[in-house]
Amino acid sequence: MAPIRRFAAIGDIHAEDRRLEHVLAWLARHPLDAILSVGDLCDGAGDLDRCITLLRTDNTLGVRGNHDRWFIDDPFRHVEARPATLAHLRALPVTRRVPTVRGDLLLCHGVGDHDTIRLHPDHDSSRTGAQTALEALLADPDLHLVVGGHTHKRMVRHFPRRAGPPLVFINPGTLHRDYPAGFAVVDLERRLVELHDLDERPGGALVIDLAETHALDP
Repeated sequence: MAPIRRFAAIGDIHAEDRRLEHVLAWLARHPLDAILSVGDLCDGAGDLDRCITLLRTDNTLGVRGNHDRWFIDDPFRHVEARPATLAHLRALPVTRRVPTVRGDLLLCHGVGDHDTIRLHPDHDSSRTGAQTALEALLADPDLHLVVGGHTHKRMVRHFPRRAGPPLVFINPGTLHRDYPAGFAVVDLERRLVELHDLDERPGGALVIDLAETHALDP
């Protein structure tokens, strides 16, 4: 895989097929090297099978979230999904390492291999039990970016290292209807992260607006 220069990141989807379809259609009008999904495709009010079909059509790179893991591990829930959907969920890795023009990117759900560890935008990571997992990522000099989810809270955080550039952790948020929804577009050459809102207006119309822009460099 060639190093990616510009990518979109979609957070916890939670079966929101209609919202996912709208976001993917919007992204199709923009030049991107990849679309990354942080997992938690399962457990929501929409159509999980359709979400998987949409993601497979757009050749999205994804990982498995804790809700996906729980779904796979519970045989009584397998009747809720098509065989192709189950096969897709089972094939998702816990993490993916993706080459970029700024060094390696780790795609995960929580923090690294830990899919239930929460890294919040607004307080010390040690309070969530994430410090040990973060230290393992910070110790990898080739790792420059992490894209994760789980909290449903979007963020761009910079974690300093003793030597070298900081580790940048991006959470694109979620598509879940019970939370402020959105996604991220990251331009590594311009060193910018754009966080977009996805709003549902009266009557059901979905609208995408640019909400925040963050620099990749602190």
